[in-house]
Amino acid sequence: MIRLATKNDAEAIYAIEKAMFDDSIYCGLSLKEINKLLSKKSTYLYVYCNEKNMPVGYSLGIIINRKAIWFNSLAVLKEYQSTDAAKTLFNIIETTSKNLHLNTIILEIRKDNKALHRRYKNMGYSIWKELE
Repeated sequence: MIRLATKNDAEAIYAIEKAMFDDSIYCGLSLKEINKLLSKKSTYLYVYCNEKNMPVGYSLGIIINRKAIWFNSLAVLKEYQSTDAAKTLFNIIETTSKNLHLNTIILEIRKDNKALHRRYKNMGYSIWKELE
């Protein structure tokens, strides 16, 4: 099941962040930042839940200048990565973009993540700008 996150999901989202991202490579979101994002109208933070309605993955999109959605992050706990969780979380950001009549999705992917670059390129996305 997928749904918009609420303040009650903040700690679970933070736990997913800590479990899935290496702090030495990725500057993750703090619990305070997650709560702040949840209070903003420009934030679309979705959670993918297991059968007990516990978040096991999330995707974060932030509207920029009412013109684009910045697909900031997507993470799924390892034990749920063989499910459709990641695809569902990605698709909901695309659907949100379409529903809001935004014609741009900005994906931010680490340069060393070659598999993700290939996946998004195969989905029709292109590199707009590379950052070091």
